[in-house]
Amino acid sequence: MFCKILNSFLSVIISGSLFASDIKADNLFQFFADKYFLETSFTQTTSVDFKDRQIRGKLNATRSGNFKIEYFEPMKEIISADDNFLYKLDIELEQLDIIPREEYFKDTPINIFITELEDLNDTYLVESCINENNSVICTITTKDLDSFVDTLFLKFTANELTELSYLDSFGQSVTLEFDEISWKKFDEAKLLIETPEGIDVVYH
Repeated sequence: MFCKILNSFLSVIISGSLFASDIKADNLFQFFADKYFLETSFTQTTSVDFKDRQIRGKLNATRSGNFKIEYFEPMKEIISADDNFLYKLDIELEQLDIIPREEYFKDTPINIFITELEDLNDTYLVESCINENNSVICTITTKDLDSFVDTLFLKFTANELTELSYLDSFGQSVTLEFDEISWKKFDEAKLLIETPEGIDVVYH
């Protein structure tokens, strides 16, 4: 369930900048080099059975593996993770679930932003990167045959990551359109969940 919620989940310096037009299948992950922090707003569109649902959110992530996703109306949920635990705050249910982290995010799209770069090639296979209408769209598959993500797409426009989308084994198509994206270091206190008074805390 948590993985499904996460799923419902770069100017680079390497001897100069890697521009979107220079991204190829064999150098895609180099775009993320020296990008240890991500802070962005996003619009998530989930499509299933020809019906679309949109929700706004905010994402903070670090290459060390920690992150926080905040969904706004109508979902009103916050999901975060530190080295040891996954935290899920459901404001409407007034409940905070705390779960041992384990490997919940190995095959989820958030993994692109929280995994050390040297491990990305062990997890994903870059099928292709195609120039299309002044953008580059890269198609990625996971090497884990049991992954619920069938195919993942990264779209780069004007030398920036602008969109992440994927197809999953639940028959859903999910697209995250990024705006106000920043790769600058931020105060990691932003990754913490502030628990409102009266919230039930449930340990799993």
